[in-house]
Amino acid sequence: MASHSTTCPLDCPDSCGVLVETDERGALKRVRGNPAHPYSRGTLCSKTSIVHEVVQSKNRLLTPLLREGSSFREASWDEAIGVIAEKLAGLPGEELLALCYAGSLGILARQYPMRLVHALGGTLHDSGICSSTSSAGYSAVLGSLIGVDIEEAEEADAILLWGSDIARTVQHLQPMVKRRAKAGVPVLAIDIYRTDTIRALEKWGGRGLIIRPGTDAALALSMARMVFERGWVDRAFLEEQCRGADAFEDHLLTAPSVEEAAGICGVTAESIEELALVLHRARKPFLRTGSGWTRRTNGAMGMRAVCSLAAVLGHADRVHYESAEFFGLAEDVIERPDLREGPEPPRVHQVEIGRELCAGRFRAGLVWGHNPAVTLPDSGAVRKGFARDDFFLVVHDAFLTETARQADVVLPATMFVEHSDVYRSYGHRVVQYGRKVVPPRGEVRSNVAAFGALGRALGLPAECHETDVDGLCEELLRASVDRFGEGVLERLFAGEPVKLEAPRRDGWGTPSGKVELHSESAKAVGQPPMATWVPERATGGGGRFSLVCAPSKHTHNSTYSQSERHLERAGQPCCYLNPIDAVELSMGEGDLASLSNELGKLTFPVRLTDDTPRGLVRVDGMPRSQDVPEGFPLNLLNDATRSDLGDGITYFSTRVEIERCES
Repeated sequence: MASHSTTCPLDCPDSCGVLVETDERGALKRVRGNPAHPYSRGTLCSKTSIVHEVVQSKNRLLTPLLREGSSFREASWDEAIGVIAEKLAGLPGEELLALCYAGSLGILARQYPMRLVHALGGTLHDSGICSSTSSAGYSAVLGSLIGVDIEEAEEADAILLWGSDIARTVQHLQPMVKRRAKAGVPVLAIDIYRTDTIRALEKWGGRGLIIRPGTDAALALSMARMVFERGWVDRAFLEEQCRGADAFEDHLLTAPSVEEAAGICGVTAESIEELALVLHRARKPFLRTGSGWTRRTNGAMGMRAVCSLAAVLGHADRVHYESAEFFGLAEDVIERPDLREGPEPPRVHQVEIGRELCAGRFRAGLVWGHNPAVTLPDSGAVRKGFARDDFFLVVHDAFLTETARQADVVLPATMFVEHSDVYRSYGHRVVQYGRKVVPPRGEVRSNVAAFGALGRALGLPAECHETDVDGLCEELLRASVDRFGEGVLERLFAGEPVKLEAPRRDGWGTPSGKVELHSESAKAVGQPPMATWVPERATGGGGRFSLVCAPSKHTHNSTYSQSERHLERAGQPCCYLNPIDAVELSMGEGDLASLSNELGKLTFPVRLTDDTPRGLVRVDGMPRSQDVPEGFPLNLLNDATRSDLGDGITYFSTRVEIERCES
């Protein structure tokens, strides 16, 4: 048995170190955690621990597919590439849409096809889902997305988890938090329902504070006001490192008081005061903010308020949100935006892609590392747009996803053990060059090979096709050598996961170089210049229930829906209701409930739990369309409203009505 070191590529901040084991014939046997990984240290989550089953799934696409009417037929690569080239040749760049996202966090897997898109003059999207809102809110106050090293949670004298269900989303942080809680360190979590994390904290001596949806800014600003009123503010930090501190202090006189915030948030004034006191007393706290809680119409404002609270306490450098801008790798050598001739067409808001497709803005689309028919809001419109007779869709994927089922051409893709790539996390500080471990199955190809073949057929510059995967990985790392310390490049070439030293930086990465309690950039786009309590605007038509799209415990995006064991663990999709709400709706455990709003209706069996507060309905993960009677994903009910900053999704602002329906 041989072991090969690489990184889990899935969209997760933990980006765990993986050892891929092969037998004497070189065949894939299993995966296990890499003890040499500086962050994950030999452990894998239950999802990734059986990822080899996904790679070996009987459902893998192994040959190109061409649409014939309502079905597909198998084709050769030459035929498939020829059909695509014929459709794209001469197409104006602004009518070609590139749709990629985080199906793989490998830099090549995610970015190499951009070479072809740039060379063709294609249209890109603005990201706009997942973390764009939280990133915009964080950056408006604290600048660069670097933050404190996540491993410093191990030494914290207080831990606050704000909208971060680490038990499901940042699992390698959980043991650190447990050790601190068991050591008597105050550990608190803020969320809108009793999450797995809050339940765990209660066992370890910590506690949770459950607030009403969309009221985070009211809570944070009331504490910031209290900090000033009680003289707990770090005046030296404000004077040296902050812009607009005096104006912010005056502004807080209009912010909710602790008593007012208690009414807004649905908690006691005493609980808010206790939380503020914990943060005041701490000298080395760890403040972890998630991104899901900001997927609201007022989400960026919530993040701005939390970051502003940290600043007035002198804890601005103790906030951990993302480490996306920590690495500073020379990723343009992979994407090659210089191959674009002429100006880039205006980027489309990813949140509004369904609307744009239906309006006929695009005539062709290239999809890789993405399943937009499931993950984008207003999925009914997305699917309708894909189905237009005048729209040509190409999907490069390992499986026949909901998006691939609507394609005109489907190209079979490699998975992470079948190609080399460079991986960096957005949660910790480790980078790794993971080399190909096993031969690709069937006729699957990496996107370097697949899009390279298309670039050759279209007669694009040599940089779009005369490349190889390992050569590109090495080019990327050599171009990034100024970011590495002594000996790091050699260690990366040897396949070792390496934790990088923090980059040198001058200032905070904001326009002024300081922490911006007063932001001219926010003001310039029509937002209040200082964090302000702004009530949430409900979307979906204003139903009585807030729809919570919670992270799944057992599956991870579309990839793991291809594993029988993962699906068995997850069980049948359901909706979680508070028992009192269920009684008022004349529903019991196992009854069928229809969740509906102006966009559509979906039906789920009911599960009763006191962990879900009244007025909320929770669905975990993104159930497969075929597991829902209506044949649509949960995003059928989430509309294309954009967030306050970052043009992000507003899933958590969705309101629905609930009715009992017959079996």
